[in-house]
This record gives sequence, structure tokens and C-alpha cells, in this order.
Amino acid sequence: MNLILDKIFWVVVLHGFLMPKLLVSSVYSAEHADTLKIDSLFNIAFETESVFPDSAIGMYVFAGELAELLNDDLRQGQSHHYRAIVMFEQGEYDLALENYNRAIKLYGKSGNETGIAAVKSNMGNIWLLTGDYDKAVELYFQAIETFKSLEDTLRLLISYMNVGTLFYDNNYPLEGLNYLELALPLASDLQDERTLADIHHNISLNYYKLDSIDIYLYHMRKARNYAVEADHLYVEMLTYKSNLEYHIDRQNPDSALYYAWLNKDAAERYGNPYNLTGSYNMAGSAYILANMPDRALDVLHKAHSLGETHGFIPMLAWSNESLAKVYESLGNYREAHKHSSALNALKDSVFKMERQREVLAMDRKYNVAQQQHELEQQKLSIELKEQQLNRRNTLVALSGAFSLLLLLLIFLLYKLMQNKSRLSAREMEQVKLQRDKQMIKALMEGEEKERRRIARELHDGVNGNLAALKLNLAGIQNKDFSSLLEETMLEIRDLSHNLVPDVVKRSGLKTALEQFVHKINKSPEIKVDFQFLGSGQPIGEETGVHIYRIVQELLTNSLKHAGASQILVQIINNEDTLSLTVEDDGKGFEINPGAGLPDNSEGIGLSGVENRVTYMQGSFDIHSSTHSGTSIHIEIPLTTKAQS
Repeated sequence: MNLILDKIFWVVVLHGFLMPKLLVSSVYSAEHADTLKIDSLFNIAFETESVFPDSAIGMYVFAGELAELLNDDLRQGQSHHYRAIVMFEQGEYDLALENYNRAIKLYGKSGNETGIAAVKSNMGNIWLLTGDYDKAVELYFQAIETFKSLEDTLRLLISYMNVGTLFYDNNYPLEGLNYLELALPLASDLQDERTLADIHHNISLNYYKLDSIDIYLYHMRKARNYAVEADHLYVEMLTYKSNLEYHIDRQNPDSALYYAWLNKDAAERYGNPYNLTGSYNMAGSAYILANMPDRALDVLHKAHSLGETHGFIPMLAWSNESLAKVYESLGNYREAHKHSSALNALKDSVFKMERQREVLAMDRKYNVAQQQHELEQQKLSIELKEQQLNRRNTLVALSGAFSLLLLLLIFLLYKLMQNKSRLSAREMEQVKLQRDKQMIKALMEGEEKERRRIARELHDGVNGNLAALKLNLAGIQNKDFSSLLEETMLEIRDLSHNLVPDVVKRSGLKTALEQFVHKINKSPEIKVDFQFLGSGQPIGEETGVHIYRIVQELLTNSLKHAGASQILVQIINNEDTLSLTVEDDGKGFEINPGAGLPDNSEGIGLSGVENRVTYMQGSFDIHSSTHSGTSIHIEIPLTTKAQS
């Protein structure tokens, strides 16, 4: 278990999430360190859930398994709570409810009252979206009482907003405004622009129902401004939806089409199935107003498909009603009748939701929410029993076919989960590779800056001092001393030039390497054979500097560590690949499979070469053994993407 946790821990450190915790983890117990690692996994998942929701769910599940090994009920509850929030955003309401219920049990075992109340508020959101207002109001008021007793300002204001939304949906704008006005000063005290955007939007909707248009427009502008400033895509999308409804009500087709496009675009970027279904239905209404039936049919069919997939009954009824209207206007009475029949079939479900709204009205009038809840629970129980009886009769008649379909569904789900798991693993690996590449780039940029600094110091400082010394000693008649001083100045100049190879930028890689090899070949004890073949794609400046550094490092290793006398440097520039081969007749070294590069100065140099090759997305292959020399082969892609 500790080995697994340690691997996770260091991955988190490399991603920058644990630097403060790492400094103090050594003074805590091993168990406390493990909980820090689990919390860090929560942090990573939270940061990635908006981009890679499936990967985030996987990390929450893994954190929960680790918490279970530690018998940590609190963090097990958090694992189920957090993954349920992601599932809710994906429209997986049944899975979200299942995990919310598990979270409540685990929070109860750990005594986390805040967590229980937060989960109830989240569950209320699901029942609100699916039309079960009784369950929603019961859970919201339970959460409010808990947050009041705990003086949890942030969660309390969110609960006020939820109740305000519930009253708005049930056509009680004055009561909705009462709760929203309780939430507004709390959000102002917290200076939370995202929440302020949400509250102003909800306030505007209630004033619209009260036909107070000026106040409606004022709060709608405030909501959109806060949403844009806080990059709150959800509320920004809702403001477009509200403006679209406003212009449809006032029969303004041009403005309606404009806001329909903005609303649909924002909903597609946001990705929540419920909001996306609504945006397609609203766009259909705008196209109907603008007498554009073909476009109306396109978006309404999308809404219909999403409504069927996710069980959004009011949305499905809306799309069927609009489709029937469009087909009737086109004279396609067969399709019009089809969607009218579908609408009639949904009326019972819609009627049930309207009855729930009426029940909520009685609750408001007599202030007996708990009693009304118990009554509706009894009704729900009767309905469930009737549904179970009907389902049992259907299963008896179709048991064989159902069994076959069930097996097929299980197989498809298994393949789907398997594919998702593979995709998540590839996504995580891609993220890790990208981070490693960025780290290597930073190291190399730091190295280049340090080389330029040293080169300036040698050229401007040391070499300048030697030049001054040469002038001051010009009168001394000592040829050996003058020759030694001149040779030292030349060596320092060559060293500074090697540190910053400007010749690569001026004349290209081939010329720079020819000059470098020529200097080495001045020594009678060394023979370097340099070959540059092919005329493929042009070599970019950055790639050229990296290749120059690699050759420089490999030749230095051959001369200093291998004691080589014959060295081959061959570069082949193919169509889209540059191949580099460096071979020497030096003493070589043993390479143990799996042991990596040798742990010495030569190994450090080769490690730098390997980092550069990795950064350029290339491959690195080395063959060597004692007394048999060394052969290194490198291949670098020369595509535009690889060189950028």
C-alpha cells in the first residue's frame, strides 16, 4: 500500500500540488502522510474534472479505495460525494444519487454534519431538474437548518438560492425573491462574483414574471457582467436564454435568432445535457418565429433525442409540441400526428408534475411541508407498487427477449467501460508526458542562459583582462610568455564561442559542425570524420542548436572519457527525419539492461543528450561494451510540429 501511495505522492509533487505539504510531511506520522496523499489526489481530480471528467471520476474512486484501506470514513464519503457531482454534470442522475446516498452514510459515521447537508442540497438539485419538487423542497430546507446552526455562510446562501429557484419554477415569484434577497447580502459580503451573477440572474427572472421589465433588465445586465468577469459560463448561458425568451415573447425574430445562437453555443460548450436540451428547444422556437422551418426541425430533433435519452419529460413534451407545429405548417400531417400522439402520451407525466406544483402551493399556504411530504411519499409508494406490478406482468410475457437484451447491454457496457478506462489511461499518460517535456524545456533554457552568461564573462571579463595584460607587457621581450598569453586568449575565445554557438544561427548546422570538427582535427592524435548527407526539410534554428549541443557533448565524452582516437560523426537529413550517428574506438563501458546510463560524469553528459532528444520527440539508442568502443544513434523528426 505504501509503495502505491508513494508513487501517487511523487506524481503530485511533480505537478506542483504538494510543495507546501512536502516540506512538513516528514514530521507527521505515516498515517497522516497517507491522508495528505489522498487529499492531493482529490486536488488533482478537482483541477481536471472540467476537462477530463472520466479521469477525474477514476481518481476519486482510487482515492476512496485508499481511504477504505485506512478505515477513513470521512474521505471515503468525500470520494463518493465528489464523484457524484461530476456524474450530475454529465447527466448521470441515477449514478449520482447512488453515490450521494453512500456519501451520506459515510459522513454520518464520521460525524460530518456539513457534508451531509451539502449532499442533501446537491440531491435537491437533481429532484428539481427531474420535476420532483416535494423531494427537492424537503432536502433544501433540511440543508438550510443545518447550515444555519453551523453558521456556514457560503452553503447557506447556496441553499437560499436553490429554494428561490424552486419557488420560481412553481410560479411564486414573490416568495422566490424573499429567499434570493436573503442570499444577495451574503454573496456581497463574500465578494463572490460567480455567486452574485447567479443570484442577479434568478432575481431578474422573478421580476420578469411580475412584469417589472425595467428591474428585470437591470438585474439581467448585472448577472451577465458578473458572469463574464468571473468566467462563469453557466450563468452567461442562462442570461442568453432569458434574453431569448424575452425577445420571443415580444415577437422580435432578429434579436431572438441572435440570442438563440449565443445560448446554443454556450450550452454546447458547457456540456450539461439538460441545459443543452433546453437550448435546442429554445432555438427551435426562435426559428419558428423567424419562419425558418428547416432549421427549426434540425434543432428540435436534437432536443427530442436528448430528452428521450435522459428522461427529461417536460423537455420531451416541449420538443414534441414544437415538432408537431412545424410539420403541420409544412403540410406533413403524418409526422405532425406522430409527434402530437407522443405529446398526448406524455401528458400523464406532465400532469403529475403539475400536481406536484399544486401540492407545493398548499404547503406554502398552510406551512405544513413535513405533513405534505409524508402524504406525497404515500402516493409515490402506491405509484411505485403499481409500476412494479405492471413491470412484473411485462417481464413474464417478455422474459426471454429481455434476458437476451440484458446480456447484450451488459456486454456493451463492459466494452464501453473498458474503452473509457483505456482512454483515461492514455489521457493521464499524455498529461504526464507534456509536463515532463515542459520540465525538460525549462532545464535546457536554464542551461542555455547560464552558458550565455559564462560566455559573456569569459569574453568581456577574462579575455578583456588578458588583452590589457598583453598591452601592459608588450615591452617585455619574452616570446614564450607572449606566445602562451596569445594561446590562452585564443582558447578562452574558442571556449566562449563553443558556449554560445552563434555560428549555428548565422551559417547553419552543417557549417557550424564543420568548423567545430576542424578545430578538433588540428590535434594530430585525433581524427574526426564528419559526414553530412541528404537534403531533406530545412533544420529549424532551435533544432539546429540542440543537434549542435548533442554532437558537442558526444565528442567531448569520446575525447575525455573514452580516450578515442578515431571518431565518426554522420548526419543524414531525410525527407522528414534527421539521423545522427556518433561512433568511436574508445574504451567503451558496460550497459546493464534496465539499469539506465552509467552513474558518472559520462553518464551525466549522456543524460543531458537524452533529455534534448526527448524534448525533440526523438529516439536515442546506445551500444557499448568494455574495450569495444561506443556507437550512439539518434533520430529526430523534422516535421513542423516537432520543431515548434
